[in-house]
Amino acid sequence: MNTKSVRFHLTIWYSLAFIITSVVIFASFYLITKQTLYSQTDATLDSHGGKIVEVITREENKSCLSCQMMARDAFLREFSDIPGMVVILMDNTGNIVGSSVTVDRSDKRLSQLFDQVSKTNYPHITDHLISDLKMRFWVDPIYKNDQLLGVVFVGHPIDVIEKSLNNLLLILVVVFVVFLMPTVFGGYLLAKSAIHPITLISEKLKKISSENLDERVETPKTNDEVKELALTFNSLLDRLSQAFRRERQFIGDVAHELKTPLATQRSNIEVILAKDRDKKEYMKALRENLVDNRRMSATLDNILNLAWSGAEITSHFKIFNLSELVKELRDLTAKMAYSKNIKIIGEIQPNIKIHGKRDKLFHAVLNIVDNAVKYTNDQGTVTISLHKTPHKVHLQIKDNGIGIAKKDLPHIFERFYRGTDNDKTSGSGLGLAIAKAIITSHHGKIDIESSIGHGTMVSITLLYS
Repeated sequence: MNTKSVRFHLTIWYSLAFIITSVVIFASFYLITKQTLYSQTDATLDSHGGKIVEVITREENKSCLSCQMMARDAFLREFSDIPGMVVILMDNTGNIVGSSVTVDRSDKRLSQLFDQVSKTNYPHITDHLISDLKMRFWVDPIYKNDQLLGVVFVGHPIDVIEKSLNNLLLILVVVFVVFLMPTVFGGYLLAKSAIHPITLISEKLKKISSENLDERVETPKTNDEVKELALTFNSLLDRLSQAFRRERQFIGDVAHELKTPLATQRSNIEVILAKDRDKKEYMKALRENLVDNRRMSATLDNILNLAWSGAEITSHFKIFNLSELVKELRDLTAKMAYSKNIKIIGEIQPNIKIHGKRDKLFHAVLNIVDNAVKYTNDQGTVTISLHKTPHKVHLQIKDNGIGIAKKDLPHIFERFYRGTDNDKTSGSGLGLAIAKAIITSHHGKIDIESSIGHGTMVSITLLYS
């Protein structure tokens, strides 16, 4: 078994849980049983000892020593009939005056107990060997009229209790060992059963590659974490599949965008080199190649901007004045719109600062403003407004141009997408895709509202620094 596998760890944890639980239960049972047996023995000794003290204090008569001896002897005989019971009586000087068994009168332990009990004036429970037999004694001083008459020792063998406890401990150990191996094996089966759905998911995922991203993990019918995991993986596969399709389409679109100018350049060069030409023809061919080259350069720049925004790099973000950036765009747009006699209106709140990359945001907003000028008729109007709320910055670019068809709006931010009515206008179809990607990388949001013949309004929301 792989010691690093989840199955192994689950088996170990299950086994440890069983061991700890069993030890706690068995130890508690053993200790409770031990406490109960000793408590019952102590209660019995206390009961008999109390009776002895009661009789002796009732019969004690200092004027008749024979009477007290008779009472003690009679009581000793009475308790001697109880199996295993031992009774020892000492007078107030510590001498043994009566015993139900043969006792070594020089036993120092008995003398120590006598001294201890006679001074404290309350009973003691202690274990002591009598004739190599371990006994549990209840020791109590006998007082009458605040005068010590003696000390009574009432004992009972505890070897039976200890033997019973040892047998109980042996039984508990045997039961624990007998059930340990089946429990470990059962824990292994439970762990195997628990991770079986995960194993199926893992095996399925191993078979999925970029060539079959349409495959999905089977979702179990159980409403548990495994089902949630399967749904999460399927959701991830959905996103990966969509991303792969977008990237394939993107690569195809890029290849198409670069293929046309490259083919044009090659054709021009082949025609020029086919025979000797005059200077004007060479100049014309070079100009055409320059146009194609600029178009390819612009496309590559746009691709680099998309790659940067897709990486969501925020480590180079700095606080800058967005109001100044928008003013620069307004002035630049006025120059761009001059030839079409388009009026540029700027409503810019001063000194608005945000956290981001200035040149990238400049490029994103420029793409939007460029579209506004490009698709606005002569003598039209483009309004650029900037204002802030307590936590957000709002930038709007509004025009009264030709507008965007309703069917094109859902696709307007797709790469290389160009509206069906915009075939006559030059462009790569990357401008709005780049703008959205850059704004999204700045944790912003961009929305477009438009209708044919009524113009377009682009709303950008950014975080205020």
